[in-house]
Amino acid sequence: MYKKRIWSILAAVSLGTGLLAGCGSQGESSSSDTSTDTGSEQQEENFQISALLYSRGFEFMVALDQGIRDQCEEYGIEVEVLDGNSDSSVQITQIEDCITKGADMILLAPNNSEELVAGVKKANEAGVPVIVLDGNVAEGCEVLASVTFDNEAGGKMAADQMMEVVDGGSILECCGAAGAFHAVRRGGGFETEMATNSNYTVIPNDCNWDAETAQNATVDILSSNSDVTAVFTHNGEMVRGVIAGLKQINRLETVGEEGHVPVICIDGTPAELDYIREGYLDATVEQNPFDMGALAVTVAYEYLTGQNTEPEAEQFVYPRLITKENVDSEENWANQVG
Repeated sequence: MYKKRIWSILAAVSLGTGLLAGCGSQGESSSSDTSTDTGSEQQEENFQISALLYSRGFEFMVALDQGIRDQCEEYGIEVEVLDGNSDSSVQITQIEDCITKGADMILLAPNNSEELVAGVKKANEAGVPVIVLDGNVAEGCEVLASVTFDNEAGGKMAADQMMEVVDGGSILECCGAAGAFHAVRRGGGFETEMATNSNYTVIPNDCNWDAETAQNATVDILSSNSDVTAVFTHNGEMVRGVIAGLKQINRLETVGEEGHVPVICIDGTPAELDYIREGYLDATVEQNPFDMGALAVTVAYEYLTGQNTEPEAEQFVYPRLITKENVDSEENWANQVG
């Protein structure tokens, strides 16, 4: 399975991320081998699922794509994965096309929770169930279930690890975009847990998921506040900016060296694992896209086959802590993509 995932993801990255199409179009879709024997008579149903990802422009979404394809192959489901290119209007058009082509189920990783309400309502009207992936859709429509990372638990895990490596002081929190689904929950889990210990003060800073913004925040805040002893970021992209910022102010030291500023984040990307190996990142909290894709397909399959027509509204992939002790484990999703 590891070799298959590595080949598939490298191939996906080499093809680029600009392909946009509706259901049934060339270049964006992939059908699994429906001859897979699952021991179920429903195998003959030839279910068709469309997975609409808001962007395949980064490793997490490419791995989520592969997790969906692998599990569909396991169940003998025909699957089509489409790239929304970070454009809500494209995703709405894709939903309309999928309805026209007769999809049995739509898996939707929404570009914007508010803007995708109109598209999901169209699926509701057509009787096509929708499972939301890696996010949510705002009120005004119905979804069968939401399958996502337990962001609050991830934030709590990051806080617990932070208190293991830092004795006290102020913690710079490089936050995702204000009001964003993941940012609110990751920050909430982190801040609530840190508040249980009066030795720590958290300084939230909206860095909009962006490396350059995180770099500027690191330079400005650590230069002006000597009480800041560590940094927590809501995603791996901002870690790149934090490390650049520490280097800029001559405070980039590796774990164990005098003057090291501990850094902890959430995601578990290949770059983060490399930072752990190099000693610049103390830990990351992994959200596994392969598991997320597989869980969403399982929920869809059980619904379509009548095994579970009332799935739990929220279903989670749970966090795992990665440090130097387990950074090379094959269990880490980033080590499965090469």
